[in-house]
Amino acid sequence: MKVGDLVTLSSYAKQSASLCRWNNRIFNKPDLVGIVVRIEENPYKRSYTSKNESIFYFINWIQKNGPASRWGSAPYHRKDGYFLRNDLKFVKKR
Repeated sequence: MKVGDLVTLSSYAKQSASLCRWNNRIFNKPDLVGIVVRIEENPYKRSYTSKNESIFYFINWIQKNGPASRWGSAPYHRKDGYFLRNDLKFVKKR
């Protein structure tokens, strides 16, 4: 995944407690689509950090009501909210 890719929430993310509100199977919402705007190394990386947790992805959602981070839309996550790789998937062409 690189900057500029179109992504959406994966089924793993939609089943998490903090992001279940964006699960389109439960709430009949259209899929969210976003653009990867920034990728950063995890500044808190340790020797036991998994490959999935070693990179942070920052997303700008095209829809207004997208989650601010992998913990939902809590106000304290809006400024620097990030997602992990397993929270995202590429958007398929229709």
